[in-house]
Amino acid sequence: MEKYHVLEMIGEGSFGRVYKGRRKHSAQVVALKFIPKVRRSEKELKNLQREIEIMRGLHHPNIIQMLDSFETDKEVVVVTDYAEGELFQILEDDGSLPEDQVQTIAAQLVSALYYLHSHRILHRDMKPQNILLGKDGIVKLCDFGWVLGAGLRGTLGGSQAISWML
Repeated sequence: MEKYHVLEMIGEGSFGRVYKGRRKHSAQVVALKFIPKVRRSEKELKNLQREIEIMRGLHHPNIIQMLDSFETDKEVVVVTDYAEGELFQILEDDGSLPEDQVQTIAAQLVSALYYLHSHRILHRDMKPQNILLGKDGIVKLCDFGWVLGAGLRGTLGGSQAISWML
């Protein structure tokens, strides 16, 4: 990893691990998502490449920005903007949010979803764990492993969507 320093692990799941990192020779803080290639089928790896291509074309203030991606022998690494908080954690810790904050979050999510839908992309995994809060309360929608883009069949995560979601 010639371009990034890994600082600390910030998340782990079936997909792999996410680390807070920093671009070398810069103060830019990033998120580094390490996705192992081991035990993944060719189809899963192709779907991952589709996800990366979809993310690469997304440019909206309420969608996490993909900055870079690269492969090593053992894993695929996706580099994105770093967002401080996860809506799920805030809700779990605090139990609820003030109504004005909920309205602000909802408006930003609607804006992100409108952008996606206008580009014929369905997210299909909307949940608090996939909603990050960046600086100044800016909402960032993330985790595009379940998206369905125009011309793509099935999900990029390998699971079938419930028909009413389409």
